[in-house]
Amino acid sequence: MYSLLFTPHGQKDLEKLSRDLQQRILKKIEFFASQDNPISFAKPLANLPPTTHRFRVGDYRIAFYLSGKVIYI
Repeated sequence: MYSLLFTPHGQKDLEKLSRDLQQRILKKIEFFASQDNPISFAKPLANLPPTTHRFRVGDYRIAFYLSGKVIYI
């Protein structure tokens, strides 16, 4: 299982969304983090350092990078 950490920018972006959308996104991210290989649910990103991959949740894209067993959003 992977742990989740939000960067300050990621936290601000999440807080701008409606409450129900926040809950939907958090539930989906927690599902990805509970998997053995969350990268299998992600697509790679190019030219957007430091993020390396993204998850899709509805119309939203969640950019992240992995470091050990931590997913940084």
